[in-house]
Amino acid sequence: MAKRRPPTEPIGETLRRQRVEVLGKGLREMAAILSIAPAHLTDIEKGRRTPSQELLLRISNHYKLPEAQLRAGWNRADTVLDEVGTENTMLASKAPALIRAARELPAEDWDRLIDQAQRLAKKATGEKRS
Repeated sequence: MAKRRPPTEPIGETLRRQRVEVLGKGLREMAAILSIAPAHLTDIEKGRRTPSQELLLRISNHYKLPEAQLRAGWNRADTVLDEVGTENTMLASKAPALIRAARELPAEDWDRLIDQAQRLAKKATGEKRS
């Protein structure tokens, strides 16, 4: 299994820097925007808590940070990975095999792989309707 590459800085530090230096917001102000207690936001920024799925999405939106960056920082996969990986026996075996095989590909190869999968899915859907 390949080792995870650690981010250049903990995600909590990234959040705090973004909040203060880029957005110019105080802790209490941002907590109010996110509809959480200031202590909860402090715990997230200090790495003592991980946000829920819903809060992660709100943070991405209000901090203007890519969802993927936050997911990687908190080691939280998108819920679609859980859905696909447990939908049926075939997907439970094939989806992880595909991701393992492709994990070291550069972004442009991932884009080609996604395009090919979309074409295959469209073809399969079209064949089922015929």
